[in-house]
Amino acid sequence: MIRLSQIKAQSQILYIIARHSPIGITGIEHMLTKKVSRPTLSRYLKELRDNHLIVQSGAARNVTYTINHDGIHAYDYDLTVYDSSDTSTAQTLFNHELFTTCDHVFSHDEQARLNEATKRFREWREKTPSVYRALAYERCAIEFSWKSSKIEGNTYSLLETEALLKNSIEAKGKPHDDATMILNQKKVFDLTMGDVFTDLFSVHTLTDMHKLLVSDLDIPHDLRIAPVGITGTNYAPLRFQSQVREALESLFALVKKEDDPFHAALVLLAGIAYIQPFADGNKRTSRHIANAILHKNNMSPVAWRVVDEVEYKKCMIAFYELGNIRPLALLWLENYIETIKTFFTA
Repeated sequence: MIRLSQIKAQSQILYIIARHSPIGITGIEHMLTKKVSRPTLSRYLKELRDNHLIVQSGAARNVTYTINHDGIHAYDYDLTVYDSSDTSTAQTLFNHELFTTCDHVFSHDEQARLNEATKRFREWREKTPSVYRALAYERCAIEFSWKSSKIEGNTYSLLETEALLKNSIEAKGKPHDDATMILNQKKVFDLTMGDVFTDLFSVHTLTDMHKLLVSDLDIPHDLRIAPVGITGTNYAPLRFQSQVREALESLFALVKKEDDPFHAALVLLAGIAYIQPFADGNKRTSRHIANAILHKNNMSPVAWRVVDEVEYKKCMIAFYELGNIRPLALLWLENYIETIKTFFTA
């Protein structure tokens, strides 16, 4: 994990470079909201360069900076930079080197919290009678189906979601597609917890899961055959199906090397959303496949019950544009621990 000395200032510098590269020091200086001296700015840039987060090109007055795309990085980042009204049209193209390496994501204390939460979950599973385990998983499934759908813009409340899933009652005045989305999410969650999906590192399993998630929603089932865009970011995913398939294979090859299932699930959570293999439903598919990895390794699913939808999207943009997985990792960790505390603690 990379530790920056001036997180707020250096986050804005990285944001400016990502949105306007290649850019020189004068251009960066003019765009900073909080002005710093030229020597201070030069020092901040040197630190970013020394940590391999940016690349310097040219010489003397012609020096410019771009984001370094040499793998997945992890560093604390100020997400408020995405509250900017910047309308830059410069594109961040797909990074073909992203899935080659991944920095260590968590601090020692964060890893200890993760391990302790997992220990409590496993103790709960071992000591809790099966009928009570089933009830706990059902509660978790309802909240996951609600929140995972809400992240996608679904209008159902938690109580309306419960009525739909338990009593088949659709909320009055709400789109039928919202009900369908929630029902699909619940079905895939239950199948995942039932170990229906076996080979989790395959395009076939991913497309099967996605097909169930978008069933009856007028969304194409197979890997997409046309370009897609993402609101709020200048990142441009790959255009062609053959490239998408190749990128997925690279992602699966990286996570197969991971000894830590939590880390593997995190990389899949970010990576599938980054590749955007489908016309729609990419992030919800990534949340399910990540939970499948956790479940397969006797770990708790993540219900996302305390996530803020806008914060989640900002974390994804940091990954899209910078290859920085740490903001998403911290959100993932917080929600993992909260899920265990709420549903799976004796």
